[in-house]
Amino acid sequence: MSTAADRLWDDLESMGFEKEERPDGFLPPLPHDVTELNDQQLMVLYGQLVSWTAYAAMRLVEARSTEKAAKQNLNHSTATASLNASMEKTVAGRKSAAAADPQVQADEKTHLEALSIVEALEMVHKNAESRAQFCSRDLSRRQNSRDTESRAHRWGI
Repeated sequence: MSTAADRLWDDLESMGFEKEERPDGFLPPLPHDVTELNDQQLMVLYGQLVSWTAYAAMRLVEARSTEKAAKQNLNHSTATASLNASMEKTVAGRKSAAAADPQVQADEKTHLEALSIVEALEMVHKNAESRAQFCSRDLSRRQNSRDTESRAHRWGI
């Protein structure tokens, strides 16, 4: 049986998009002093961080899709358990009976796990994106500091 994330990627692939492959190794950290890297090393690091950012974004979309499906399953099992608890006379009693239902408890656990993955991937994606932006700014700063004299000459300043 295909998951919501699988169906999502089937739709995206039909539009010409491919899944991001997992980059080699692990998300690289920023060095303590990025100025110690030469331009080539910084550009390699930037490329790695861009790849990890794209991969994290893809996995985040998959996780959100999975979380939404888990939430829908939880809502369904809760509603079913509430209906099955018709012998309870109060709404609070039906809610309590539904919460005690083993399927509702299993779906709640699945939903919480999926939600935790979403939150963790949001953090990973943000960190990867911030690191890539930091490298990009330093690459631009380096290029602009080399270009100052030639730009001033070209603009007649």
